[in-house]
Amino acid sequence: MIRAVVFDLWNTLVHSRQGDPFRHLLALLSEEQKALYPDLRREAMDRPHPDARTFLAGWMDRLSLSGTQILAMAEVFQTAADDAEWFPEAEEAVAATRKLARVGLLSNTQSFDMEFLERLGLERALPTRCLSALTGHLKPDFEAYEVMRRRLGLFPGEIAMVGDSWRDDVTGALAAGWTAIWVNRAGNPRPPCDPDAELVEIPDLSLVPEVIGRLQAGARCPTCLG
Repeated sequence: MIRAVVFDLWNTLVHSRQGDPFRHLLALLSEEQKALYPDLRREAMDRPHPDARTFLAGWMDRLSLSGTQILAMAEVFQTAADDAEWFPEAEEAVAATRKLARVGLLSNTQSFDMEFLERLGLERALPTRCLSALTGHLKPDFEAYEVMRRRLGLFPGEIAMVGDSWRDDVTGALAAGWTAIWVNRAGNPRPPCDPDAELVEIPDLSLVPEVIGRLQAGARCPTCLG
């Protein structure tokens, strides 16, 4: 019985009209600096930082960042926050899902430039939230899912994860014993997986309430859409 539905944030509920800010950061680095980009990206999301400039200043020596680069990179984060908006169907889908189950937010994201959560009403819509920068755990790590499970006070089999990332949201959720609902807006081929996995694939969030309703009624995941 699904009693809670947990949503991913970026590229599931919301998107930045200018695209993924981390890709823009990468474009601002020299070829030599790009070697440490994966570490920079992870550190942005696995611990709290007061603001983007403070975070980037901590990398000034390691990456030999110039002051101009730091300002430009900080602007990337702010622009992404300013441009953030719901996907067209997302807000209504969350509201409808709340009538069926508890809802939450589980996101790999930084702690700064997140004011858009309040601006878009996400804080009200999703009262239980786990942001990786505040918990110290990133999806698909088991502990990221376990932190959310403990906050919900539910068993793994009572929770569904809704997200766009196969690696972070699908494989992570399944490994944690949750049901996974993969939002495949681009129609990408499904990677190999266990045919009996508790997994549903949908083209957008408008189908989430229907999926949850059918799962609660006892339908098995691979066939719950018909």
